[in-house]
Amino acid sequence: MTSPEFLSVALSFVLGLAVTLLITSFLCAFLERRATKFDWLPFVWALYILAYQFDYWWESFQLIRAPGITMMAFGCLLVLALTLSFSGGLVLPSNIGKYPADLADYFERDGRWGILGLGFYNVVGTLANKWLFNLNLVSGVTLVNLVSVALVCVTVFSRSRRLQVTSTLAFGLNFIVFVTLYVPKSYQG
Repeated sequence: MTSPEFLSVALSFVLGLAVTLLITSFLCAFLERRATKFDWLPFVWALYILAYQFDYWWESFQLIRAPGITMMAFGCLLVLALTLSFSGGLVLPSNIGKYPADLADYFERDGRWGILGLGFYNVVGTLANKWLFNLNLVSGVTLVNLVSVALVCVTVFSRSRRLQVTSTLAFGLNFIVFVTLYVPKSYQG
């Protein structure tokens, strides 16, 4: 097994657990729907995090072409996967026995920290793009990542619901721009 293949297995393991945790959170929300006051904002962010998890998994196919992977690169890429796992684990509650009565309250107390993890992911991802793939820091990808970080910060630190909603929707549009312009549409074996 080559080092990129080994890395792919490790990343797939972490991302598989991260996706499972997030899907479990959706299931818990459905099962607790009668006893919980619904709020759509954490669900939108959970979908964004799920999309990021799938995007990271998809883009990790690029590593197959890497000539070798250092321990530092392995650690950096693993931190990115773990950050997405952390984000998905916080954005929605996943414990049926102690499910919150109000999702908006949960989001303000704990869920928003998962979104902050997504901002951290964008910062580390920008640095990893430079360090691992020698991408220019002054680029469209960096701009999209920095806009994502700014929108995350507005959502997390603002107390205005209107501002949170606006930044949440803008984040989604920014992610669509990222996927459209910068994500490989296919990989050649």
